[in-house]
Amino acid sequence: MPSSISPLMNRNRISMVASLLLLSSVIVIWPDIFNFSKTVRLPDWTALLPSPIDAPAFLALLCLIPAALISTTLQGAIRGVAVSVVVAPLFAIATFALDPTHQNSFSVANAFFSYVWIVLFYCAIPSVLLLSVRATAHYLHTKARC
Repeated sequence: MPSSISPLMNRNRISMVASLLLLSSVIVIWPDIFNFSKTVRLPDWTALLPSPIDAPAFLALLCLIPAALISTTLQGAIRGVAVSVVVAPLFAIATFALDPTHQNSFSVANAFFSYVWIVLFYCAIPSVLLLSVRATAHYLHTKARC
């Protein structure tokens, strides 16, 4: 492998791992605001946000910035965001499923539903927004070179 390719791969990988660790940590720290629930007790700091109920989406947006904007290529950004969004909720679901208070005959279905809930309702829109910004920047950069 040539040494000129190695820094590109390292930067893409580092940005993906950073987003994955950030998003996983945030989801594990505040699982109650990410997992599906009929009633949600929001932390006090969410009152500082424009829409407190959307706190998980704001956190996901902040956590996905490294993967979307620091990677060297558009493909690396897409891959980094996709891996982060698909893998990060697994840690929260594991903590949810292993909690004895949540274990019952519906545990598997609840865990699967919470995973889909996190990915679709909290991570999809921030991912699309960040990748749209990255794609626009890529398009403008390639257009300026022509």
